[in-house]
Amino acid sequence: MSTFTLRTASGLLAITTLFAGAPAIADQQPATTTAMLGAAPLLAPIAVTKTYSAAVDAAGTLIFGPAGASSNLLLAGSYQVIFPSDVSKCVYTAILGSTAPASPAPGIIVVSPRAGNVNGVFIKTTNLAGVLLNQAFHLHVQC
Repeated sequence: MSTFTLRTASGLLAITTLFAGAPAIADQQPATTTAMLGAAPLLAPIAVTKTYSAAVDAAGTLIFGPAGASSNLLLAGSYQVIFPSDVSKCVYTAILGSTAPASPAPGIIVVSPRAGNVNGVFIKTTNLAGVLLNQAFHLHVQC
């Protein structure tokens, strides 16, 4: 049970709330202890060497991207984007989205390195039921 006091123009108003079974805020995460602060090994910083972004329409056409990049629709809901250099050890982020002023249909997008091509990223787009569906997307690669 929690009680909050709210100051209004007509005076003070006390509000009491009761959340059955809800944990207190302090119970949501354990406190950081001194032992935890020194437990992680120091890692060498990773230098950012390249960043690529691409926008691809539902037909697989590269709308925006770096010089030397290309994209293709391989099968329904399956795409590849090829960049001008090795992106096999990079981080990929993708989101459904169009370059037109319209909202994309709700769906799911997944990415992975392209099999057989270190310069490529493989993308699959589906509807919410998991059925492969051609959808426009934006892809960001950080190395």
